[in-house]
Amino acid sequence: MTRYVAHLQSFFLNQKVRSIGFTFFISSFLFGNWVTRIPTAKSLLGIGEAELGLALLFAPIGGVILLPITGWLNKRFGLGKSIFIASLLHVLTPAILAQSSSWWMLAFGMFYFGLTNAWMDVAMNAGAAIMEKEIGRPIMSTCHGMWSLGAMVGSAVGSISLWADIGFQAHLIGASFLGVFVVYLLKRSIEDIHEPIDHQSKVVAWPSPRLLLLSFIAFSILLGEGAIADWSALFMKDSLHSPIIFIGLAYSAFSMFMAIGRFLGDSMIPIIGMNRIVYLGSALSAFSLTTVLLFQNPWIALIGFGLTGLGFSCSIPVIFSSAANEPGYSAGAGIASVTIIGYAGFLLGPPLIGYIAGEYSLTTGFGLVIALSILATFLSLWIRFK
Repeated sequence: MTRYVAHLQSFFLNQKVRSIGFTFFISSFLFGNWVTRIPTAKSLLGIGEAELGLALLFAPIGGVILLPITGWLNKRFGLGKSIFIASLLHVLTPAILAQSSSWWMLAFGMFYFGLTNAWMDVAMNAGAAIMEKEIGRPIMSTCHGMWSLGAMVGSAVGSISLWADIGFQAHLIGASFLGVFVVYLLKRSIEDIHEPIDHQSKVVAWPSPRLLLLSFIAFSILLGEGAIADWSALFMKDSLHSPIIFIGLAYSAFSMFMAIGRFLGDSMIPIIGMNRIVYLGSALSAFSLTTVLLFQNPWIALIGFGLTGLGFSCSIPVIFSSAANEPGYSAGAGIASVTIIGYAGFLLGPPLIGYIAGEYSLTTGFGLVIALSILATFLSLWIRFK
């Protein structure tokens, strides 16, 4: 077992690599705090699933607007500076969402979330890809493990805040203050990351055919991640009538198992193989979520959501590393070109599931996640990851 976790020691001993990892962590920590408060926002505004889903739709709109120029922004500011600026803007999101006194304010907050998250996501993933080349070792899966760990801790903190009856605004504004503090702590080492730009490489993210296929696999997986992030709490609360402490724990279990898979990923992927990691993982996620929907039991749901996270865990790191290594593209442009379609799934999933839940049921909505996981399983057989 020691050889499978030995890479973590070198990860945390390298200051720039460690800083990239904590950038992933703080992004998802704040997101995890927000997703546990979505039911609170829904109740405070007195809106239904369909209206909530429509407000959440503004996040992918913001993301899609910015994604095509993220490669240019990284080149304009320099990669390290771009990571810092994007992170600083993004950690303000919970404080902005805390001001949601109307549907329009919630929609604006989600638009801002999508806009800033798109830039931060591409910049920090490009930073991870550049550090992989600089140190000569894979770190992408571990960085995404830090993202999952942050989501797990953030959703656990959110669950505790619900249990302790901490106010909606106080909780989210406090989370943003913490985010600003962490980003400034990381500033010096983050800004020391530089990407050597080949002037022949594309910085505007229009995907090649191979990147387009990667995008569709990423879309299928990330839609599932986004749907579980935003709707697992409501599923536990409204569909399974779980105890209140269980409401946020579904996403915590999902994130915890995803984190475990990703922290082991940089040692396991070379052994198992990139393609097998993706298609076996997608199949596991489809099976596990099917179990959740069939048994309709809070305890089984926690286990099922956890195994779904384990199945998804290493697929996106593999896809992003492959995109960053696409010939003729800068690392940021390659990732951004996949993210335009792929990350739209993460942001489009919640409103789409909301629409299905409003028309039919949340259980039916999660059926879409199962179908796309099966699709990702087959698509991953048709491409060679590198």
